[in-house]
Amino acid sequence: MRPRLLALLVLVLSLLVPWPAAASTPAEDAAWTAEPLGPASVATPTGSGDFIGDVLWFSTRQAKPPALIGLDPATGLAVDQIPLPAGSGAWVSAVSGTDVYVGTYTPAKLFRVDTVTGTAEEILTAGGSGAVVYALTVAPDGMVYAGTFESSGGRIFAYDPATGAVTDLGVTVPGQDYVRALVSDERYLYAGIGSAASLVRIDRATLEVTDLTPPDLAGATFVSSLALHDGVLLGGISPRGQLLALDTADPSRYELVQAPAETFVVAVTGGEPGRAYFAARPSGTLYGYDLWSGTAEALAVPAPEKAASGLTFHDGRVWGLVDGLAYAYDPGDGAVTGLPLDAAGVTPSPEGPMALATDGEHVYVSGSGGVQIHDLATGTSSRVFVPGEAKSLWPAGDTVYLSVYTRALIYELPSVAGPVRPLAEIGHEQTRPRDSFLDDGTGRLYVGTEPDYGRYGGALAVYDTANGGLDVYRDIVEDQTISAVTAEGGTVYIGSDIKTGNGTTPIATRAEVAAVDADTGAVRWSVPAPAGATVVGDLQLIGAELVGLTSTGRLFGLDPATGAVRWEHALGVNASILTPSATGVYTTDGKSIFRLTWPEPGAPVVSTVYTGLAGEWYGPPSVAATPDGTALFAVQGRTLVRLDVPGELFAPVSASATSSWVGHPDRSRLWQAFVTVTVLDRDGAPLAGASVSAAWRPDRATTCVTGDDGSCVLRRTVPDADAVTVDITGVTHPSLPRGAVEVSETVTVTAPERTSR
Repeated sequence: MRPRLLALLVLVLSLLVPWPAAASTPAEDAAWTAEPLGPASVATPTGSGDFIGDVLWFSTRQAKPPALIGLDPATGLAVDQIPLPAGSGAWVSAVSGTDVYVGTYTPAKLFRVDTVTGTAEEILTAGGSGAVVYALTVAPDGMVYAGTFESSGGRIFAYDPATGAVTDLGVTVPGQDYVRALVSDERYLYAGIGSAASLVRIDRATLEVTDLTPPDLAGATFVSSLALHDGVLLGGISPRGQLLALDTADPSRYELVQAPAETFVVAVTGGEPGRAYFAARPSGTLYGYDLWSGTAEALAVPAPEKAASGLTFHDGRVWGLVDGLAYAYDPGDGAVTGLPLDAAGVTPSPEGPMALATDGEHVYVSGSGGVQIHDLATGTSSRVFVPGEAKSLWPAGDTVYLSVYTRALIYELPSVAGPVRPLAEIGHEQTRPRDSFLDDGTGRLYVGTEPDYGRYGGALAVYDTANGGLDVYRDIVEDQTISAVTAEGGTVYIGSDIKTGNGTTPIATRAEVAAVDADTGAVRWSVPAPAGATVVGDLQLIGAELVGLTSTGRLFGLDPATGAVRWEHALGVNASILTPSATGVYTTDGKSIFRLTWPEPGAPVVSTVYTGLAGEWYGPPSVAATPDGTALFAVQGRTLVRLDVPGELFAPVSASATSSWVGHPDRSRLWQAFVTVTVLDRDGAPLAGASVSAAWRPDRATTCVTGDDGSCVLRRTVPDADAVTVDITGVTHPSLPRGAVEVSETVTVTAPERTSR
């Protein structure tokens, strides 16, 4: 997630060299300001939807505030965009008359939106931060059911619009965190469960729960979508790419229909009598299925590689929602009509960023279904489609490598114009990349991953960018996720997270740090993470040490050869990503930016360089640094900001002043001011041959060039004044970024004292 800077191998060695105390302006005293560059990432990720009359109403997710959108297919325009009062996004919606119920996440709330008046009313709160309303259905009698994700168990809530009563039906299946899909008829409520796939039927009158899970679903993770059609319950089965058809009158009668080469059935709907439709990933194909035929027919690919957030059948056509697009499929002639949401007038919303990186010319911010690319020269940004969520970005030359959820895919972006190109699928039941590292010396991209829902055992993937070879080593740290990775030569250093696939209970009680043979996956050494940490958020090789940071903000340094702990230090905040640069190592908790330097061997000195970010991240907060180290990029709220690194951190400057009379002090009105300027390099050694730019106030520019001792003298003859001031404004030298840096050092020289005769 943090690209290795082009000059890092040379520059970072200086971080362990003592810096003279007088040679550097403290970072917190330097002029750090944040320049807004616009929304970090903008998108229109869609939730599910349905029709009221001839208007398609759907929710937006991963946009804050989430909204309910009304789209008129006849005109291709949005007729309304109603913001919701709370939530970081909305996965699902369900129509009831002229109202639409919408479920949000973080917090998990249920709202009723009156599409006539455009008002939203909160119905219930199902959970706080991290909780999700994942499923909604309105029964034929108007009763509303909401299914949730909660780490304490997935629950169902019932809301009766007639009385206003809300009933918590409790955890649906003990030990399962997800109620992922709901559908209802007059008598029963059906629920799709995960992360161990289950299908249950709830008697709406008695609340009796019956397990309808076919034995063939053993080992699957989710029943992730549901629909009722002609007495048949239809469900999408993950990660098998199967459609389940189950007879509601005789649940023992069922069949599983395989969609070839698919992994997820993401949405399903009934269609004409005896026929249903479903959408699947990774291909993005829309399939038709004749009930009890045993086979599915590929019909069209309305949006390649995209996941349909919802399907509905209306006016003889199948309507689908994908990120940034609504489409219609006509079964009569097979035609597909697309309605891009931006062209419809739907305002894209700033989304919570997932990963951040820069190559010095562009800043890359990943989000839902794309990467926002900011051109630093023009100040503009564009978006490139990504089939999923890039959890890690790594620029290398003209290429950016992306590690993508949900199928643990490796892609490359060969140019800022796109498109992205697939390179490898990690497989081995892995879905969520957690960290990546490109070793410039070997050309290998290392990706640490988290396993699929309900699974244990993360993996380390080794992808050779030169020949396309892929090796995957699973369960290097038994029953844990690989959450941090860095490498040098033939050794990969990994850190773990005791949490594995979502919906599992950790088996381990302490994270690990290990050194792994890149060619074989053999563990050379493994040690428990310091301070009893359960998550190692990042690892970096800094000089001769392996430096790590836990998710609770505990810094540590290990011997790369043995794993022995050399030092520990409390950062004081919950940061997890380390970004090395030419002026230090930076990290953030999403609120402030911290700079780590090593004035002496051992634990670093931590300086707070900027506060007030309040970043609204959907992934771990991070800071990106340009390859030359002159600028940092961070997220303030949901806005990308640039922070120019003060020049004093590249060329520490110190100055001393003296003065003397011209002629006899009792008869002369002239005196000379001398300012000796000393410039050091990043190693704290004298920087010879540096040109120092300065200006005597009010308007006299001057320069001097440092000698072998790193110093030079600025001189001025002063007539009849008690003092004179000089501003030291810059240092020029080939070793500096772009050959020069700005500094800000002001020295006032006072006239020498007069002596009596």
